[in-house]
Parts: sequence; C-alpha cells; structure tokens
Amino acid sequence: MNPNPQPNAKPRWLPISLAIGIMAILGLWYVTYNPEESWQASGAMNFSLGFLMLAGYVGAIIFQVMKLPRITGYIFAGILIGPHALGIFTHERIMDLRLVDDLALSFIALTAGGSLELKELSKRFVHIGLTVLFIVLIVFCSVAALVSLTGPMFSFTAQLSPREILAMGLLLGVLAVAISPSSVIAIIAETKAKGPFTETALGVTVAIDVIVIVLFTIAMAAARALLMSQGADPMVFAVLGGELLVSVLLGALLGWGLAYYIKKVGHDLPLVLLLAAFGVARVSAFLSWYIHEHYNASVHMEPLLICMAAGFVVANFSHYGNKFVDTLERFSLPVYLLFFCLTGASLDLNALASTWPLALAIAFMRAGGIWTATNLSGLMTKSPAPHRRRAFMAFVSQAGVAVGLAGLAQAQFPEIGCYLLTVVLALIAVNQIAGPVLLKLALNQVGETPDKK
Repeated sequence: MNPNPQPNAKPRWLPISLAIGIMAILGLWYVTYNPEESWQASGAMNFSLGFLMLAGYVGAIIFQVMKLPRITGYIFAGILIGPHALGIFTHERIMDLRLVDDLALSFIALTAGGSLELKELSKRFVHIGLTVLFIVLIVFCSVAALVSLTGPMFSFTAQLSPREILAMGLLLGVLAVAISPSSVIAIIAETKAKGPFTETALGVTVAIDVIVIVLFTIAMAAARALLMSQGADPMVFAVLGGELLVSVLLGALLGWGLAYYIKKVGHDLPLVLLLAAFGVARVSAFLSWYIHEHYNASVHMEPLLICMAAGFVVANFSHYGNKFVDTLERFSLPVYLLFFCLTGASLDLNALASTWPLALAIAFMRAGGIWTATNLSGLMTKSPAPHRRRAFMAFVSQAGVAVGLAGLAQAQFPEIGCYLLTVVLALIAVNQIAGPVLLKLALNQVGETPDKK
C-alpha cells in the first residue's frame, strides 16, 4: 500500500466494493464463532489485526473521496466495527489489541521528536511559547470554572458534593488542555505539509503533551487534598521532576544509540525503529513494576517523553535526521491505521449519549479558549492574519494521553473517577472526530500542503 496516495487520484470502485463484500463475509463469520473454544484461537489475533487494516484502508479511501482526512476514515471504520455499532469487535477483543497502542504511541513520539528541528523552531520560539502559555492558562481556567460552577445543574453530576465537583473541575481543566500529538503528526504526514504554520502546530502540540503530564500530577495532589482532607506532599513534585529528567536522559541515550547504529550499520533500520518503539514502552512498564515490587516505590518512566527525546537527538545532534524521519514515514501507514481504528472502536458512544450536555459544553468552552489563546499569541507576535484566524483548528484533537490520565484519576479517586472518565470519553469522541478534519482544512487554507502551494 502506498502510505500517501495522491489526494486527487480517482478511486477504483470495483476493488473497493469487492473489499467491502469480503469484509462483510469475514465480519459475519467472525461474530458467529467463539475462538476461545476452538483451534482457531491461535489465529484470532492475526485475523483481528488483518480485519482492522482492511476496514481502515477501505474507510480511508471512502473518506478521501469526500476530501476528508484518512485518519477520520480509520476512526469511523473503528466506530462501525466496534462494540457500540455493528459489534464485530467486542470490548474484550479491543483490550486484547491494546498492545498496538504501546507500539503506535512510541512510534508517533519518535516521529514527533524527529520532526522538531532546532534551527526552524528557534525562529518561532516566542510564538510557540506564548501559544502554549495562553492555551494552558485560558483553557484550564475556563473549563475548570465551567465544571465547578455548572456541575450541580447537570443531572449527570448533580449528586456530587461541592468538594467533589471542584476536584472534578480541576482534573477536567487539565485534561481539556491535552492535545493529540498522534492526530497532528498523522495529518501532517498525510498531507506532507511544511511551513511555519505546520512547524508551530507541531511544536505547540509536543510541548503541551509534556506540560499536561506535569500539570495533571499537580491537579491530582490538589484533588487529593480536597477529597481526603490531606495536604499535598511536596515530595510528589520532587519525584515527578526526577522521573521527567530520567526519561529525557534515557531518551537522549537511545537517540545517540540509534544515530550510532545508522552510522555503523544502517541496514534494516525499520525493524530497529520498531524494536525501539515497542521496547521503550515494555521496558518502562517493567521497570515501574520492578521498582514497585522490590523497593515499594512508585516510579514511572514516560515512554512518550523518552521517544520524543530520542527522535530530537537524532534530528538535531547527528547527520542522520533526514534518513531517520524518512524511514519512519515510509512505514507509518500500518501503524497509524491500526492505532486510529482501535481509537475509533474504543470511543464510548454510550458515554456521549449519557453526558452529551456537559461534554458539548466543555468542548465549546475548550474550543473557545483555544481560539482566544491562538489569536492572542498571533497578535503579540504579529503572525499573518490567515495563520492567526486558523491556528485554533490545529489543536482540537484529543486522544491517548487524556484517556490514560483519566484512567489514573479513576483509580485514585473512585468517588468521582467514573464520572470523570465518562465525561472525558464523551469529550474525546467529539474532539477526535472534528479535530483531524479541522487541521487538514487549516493546512490547505494556509497553503502549506503540496497541492495548495
């Protein structure tokens, strides 16, 4: 498969119709047998991955005809075959395939780090910094205030106490700041966009992804103080700083190792990068478990930060940045396809149905906060008017990091955790469907995609 088919290429409808027919037959067969009770169990995982890739690719082609991003096609294909639509994939099967997330997120983080070139970013350092600052402040304050003040008005949260609603507001305020690097990087790779708007969007997204992890830890400490009448332990912040520093150092070591491999060996680089992406996630999880089991300490390495640092080092401190990024882009299609199909299948439409008034209110408040922030930073840095008016469209998407952090909050605070996670899943269902479409539209309108230059 060509990872970047020409956007204006005419689709061949006969092969697409044939693929849809095959999918229908395979899907019907898949839901009529129980692989756990037959000899077919050993091949169920391979079949599931193959079916996902076929469904995602067909969805992408259909959406591409409608001038929509391919990853939107992946997401809708996942929704269609997921447990909330046709039910071809159950919740249990999706959980079995979550291993793909570790690979995909680390892979995407390597691409993000490799795409950050100091020479280019230094030209827009002030603009990126101001955009990050304003998005964090405005979105956090506006969403936290909205939830805290209007929480008792929604039937979904009316039974919570004022302290619980305030704690939920703080946590949702931080989670609303999160952006989806995976979606931004995938759209940029799909459109082959290049230019100041693209580089600013990528720089802001990656910076916010790191900042959100820090802010969420602070919000967790504040929520603990509200719900448990305990003060925040200052050691939490010291441990967090140490974890982030160690993650960056490990990433730098990995980056220098990859650069050395490219220099001395060079061949089979795709396999080495896949091993690095998957290995970082697994080794980080193992180290966290080992330290907890043997030393009774909670230490978490950040795989995303490790991979971002590794890609950044290869791109900026070696002569092999172009080869590194080109290799990542060449085999990006199956990684993005599987990841976003699973993202679509995981979107909880029931959560959206039960919490849609609050989720939509937060979505509009978040979008308004991002629009205000990007316009302020654009005015202060004298950004071109077309860029300033469309900058907010780059930061609507939400996915992986927000879900993971909401899951942590649910485990820490069971009294509000189920409410928090349900609202976050509903919010992501809205933003992840709209975000990729808006970003592709913005990149086309500012003229940074090849067919618009």
